[in-house]
Amino acid sequence: MTKMAKAYLYPGVYIEEVKGAPGPITGAGTSTAAFIGPTGAGPTEPKLVFKWADYVREFGEEDADGNKQGIRNANDRMGFALYTFFLNGGGAAYIVRADNDAAYKGALDSLLTIRDVSIICLPGRTSARDQGVIALAVEHAEKMQNRMVIVDPEPGIKLETEGDVANLQLPSSEFSVTYYPWVKVANPFHDSGDPTSPETLEIAPSSFAAGMWAKIDTRRGVWKAPAGLETSLLGIADVVDSIDDDRQGQLNPISINCIRKMPGAGPVIWGARTLSYKTKNEWLYVPVRRTANMIRESVYNSIQWAVFEPNNHILWASLNASIGAFMNTLWRAGAFQGESASEAYFVRCGLGVTMEQVDIDRGEVIVEVGFAPLKPAEFVIVRLQQKVAQQ
Repeated sequence: MTKMAKAYLYPGVYIEEVKGAPGPITGAGTSTAAFIGPTGAGPTEPKLVFKWADYVREFGEEDADGNKQGIRNANDRMGFALYTFFLNGGGAAYIVRADNDAAYKGALDSLLTIRDVSIICLPGRTSARDQGVIALAVEHAEKMQNRMVIVDPEPGIKLETEGDVANLQLPSSEFSVTYYPWVKVANPFHDSGDPTSPETLEIAPSSFAAGMWAKIDTRRGVWKAPAGLETSLLGIADVVDSIDDDRQGQLNPISINCIRKMPGAGPVIWGARTLSYKTKNEWLYVPVRRTANMIRESVYNSIQWAVFEPNNHILWASLNASIGAFMNTLWRAGAFQGESASEAYFVRCGLGVTMEQVDIDRGEVIVEVGFAPLKPAEFVIVRLQQKVAQQ
């Protein structure tokens, strides 16, 4: 129905308010990390930093000359983690101080209202030794469903069999990932005058992976597996354990993502699996889980306008249109399988489609969104056949 024109009775300026349509859905960020652990100084509440210099300024500890040092000593796991995160492509990180096991619960709770976090690292905490802290972090990620925890394995171990991996007591969660082995980095304190100070130090791989996740997200999109020859890791002098094809053949099926030295590329990430191989194989791959996280968070952030709107066909059509347009944008960007939109995704909302009258009477509006995820080509098979010349 056309709106009836209002009668204006005297000369002047008239201002009318027009209700606008809901704005388009904007894709949520996927590369902001949270690092939880001890620091030498700095605020106790979560602090967002964007580069290494920011971290040094906010959390660095002053030396004898009054200069702030981001890496305090050879055992400063947090300092090394932030340095290698930024070095490998990380662009934003919340730093949350926590010095003992009890403090980690409060640190994680402080991230409940910070919804742009999508990666959690726990420098200095490892799977078997710190089961309580790891469990808290994974429980947090499962509750939020928009972030993942990169879990570090124990130092000084060698993984060859499923039994070796079982001893790590890794969480069986689609919201957790692990990388192996630890890596060697140059020791910045080697020339400090201590003759016992080694040339290299061994540090955990999680921060390298987190930085590479952020880099690949920016370059290719969250739906691209953060693995392969384009994931050359910077700052690595060597890997603690050299993995060959046979070893990875044992570790890959049980979700151990390996860091391998490849000819012409150096150390690269050579695996993209979550730790859900025992439970939920539909979320077996890191990019699939993270793409779903991004879609969920994007929709959540962008349809808050729908709360308290009349629960009728107008609302349902608006939700179908706005979410459908967002999914179409992702499909056109190459985020889904499918040659047509109907093959790539669906959005459904309506009475008799996703809801019954009893749902509406309870004040519920239900939208169903599905997508055909891109899965990484782990096994590229080339079949060669010799063509015999005709006699």
